[in-house]
Amino acid sequence: MNNKMIRNAGAVALTAVLAFSPVALAQQAVLSGTTNGLAWTLYGPGELGSLSNQSTTLRVSAHPQAKVVGSKYDKQSAVLAFRVDAPLKTVYTYHDDQLRAQGFTRTSQNTADNTAQAVYTRSGSQVRLNLVRQGNNSYRATFDLSGVQMMAQGKAGSTNASNTTNASNTAVTRVLPVTVVGVTKFTPQQNAAAGRNALVSAKDFAGVQYMLYGPIELSNLSSNAGTVSFSIPQGSVLTETDINADGTLMGRIEGSSLDLQQVMDFYDRQFKAQGFKLVNPTDTGAGLDYALTYIYERGAQSRVSFSVEKEFGTYRLVWDFQRS
Repeated sequence: MNNKMIRNAGAVALTAVLAFSPVALAQQAVLSGTTNGLAWTLYGPGELGSLSNQSTTLRVSAHPQAKVVGSKYDKQSAVLAFRVDAPLKTVYTYHDDQLRAQGFTRTSQNTADNTAQAVYTRSGSQVRLNLVRQGNNSYRATFDLSGVQMMAQGKAGSTNASNTTNASNTAVTRVLPVTVVGVTKFTPQQNAAAGRNALVSAKDFAGVQYMLYGPIELSNLSSNAGTVSFSIPQGSVLTETDINADGTLMGRIEGSSLDLQQVMDFYDRQFKAQGFKLVNPTDTGAGLDYALTYIYERGAQSRVSFSVEKEFGTYRLVWDFQRS
């Protein structure tokens, strides 16, 4: 083989290596959107090239050795859940470097054994990072964007939820047939006085009314085609609720002495007492150490994915209404 043929063969081999090299592949976006004029994107594992301190956007990826298990957007916060066999400090530093490479200045930080919080500012806007490690290798990185200043025309503090997309970059178009009321907070006194009056209610896509009560005993639960009733565990307080346009009802409870599985079992009994069938006993995608998801069906149209997530001593309850 002459020298020219050797050089050509080497070039072909190098081209083949580059074509299949991870650095040559486009980074996979798992969630993106716009909040208060700030365009942001969460990516799967891997280094993000071309991060600039002149950027007007926000880009964050999971640790290169991580496996992403979920992502969501909630109350102006973008959340990335992943598993990685790395210490908290390593994961925190990875995200800290990404933010500072995009022109953010860290103004405060607080770290503990399994948590890290930091506040960053850029051009008058503020982003809060909250990193939680639960179990040996499960992480949740929350990027709170509520402090972002409006950089585009529109009402300050509003969120362009229609721009939120999933991993396939398909816009979320589901609209729940109820008025979006935003976050409503409840006092212990309101909980105690709830009686038989629901603190919040929402309709699913089949028109079934979901009623959420305070810490009361719901007796004589039965299958009613028009309504479904839930209460919160006795001894707890319903601190806030939210009805979202994407087809979800959210509630947050504090003060419960129950563990994660016991809270789920509490609601599992209420679902089943009202004629729902458990069709998927658990969704392990979010990580069983801090979240559980059960999917229920009743009849041909009422289908709901119900999640219990533990966050800093509180429980976040989500009824995600789905079209059958």
